[in-house]
Amino acid sequence: MTVSCFEDDDANIMMLFVRLRSLLFELCPDHPVALCVTCRRTYTPEQLGTEIGDGCYLCRQCGADLRESVVAHARTCANLIPQKPPARMVPVSRSTVPPAVSERFAARRRARLGVDVHAAAG
Repeated sequence: MTVSCFEDDDANIMMLFVRLRSLLFELCPDHPVALCVTCRRTYTPEQLGTEIGDGCYLCRQCGADLRESVVAHARTCANLIPQKPPARMVPVSRSTVPPAVSERFAARRRARLGVDVHAAAG
């Protein structure tokens, strides 16, 4: 396998693009992931192919470089953007209500229910 399709032959960059291609195959199989700005042809992951080497990111029609388009898709595709985690609910036992307010509320509740306030407090 050659890495001549990459500007920098650093193995880390090559592995990053290999990982990106695998993510595209897994998460974006049903829509275009690259657009050739020269001839306006779009490519799905399957149409880009699985080969990593010479010409792996070139438009099959005009030979333009598709890497910027693939990276732009990866940055904007909803399938690849991490979703916001669900909101956490604070347990009732860890209430932020000050104890004095909580005690007044309990006293008013007992009064409404007709419970003897003095008997309940002592």
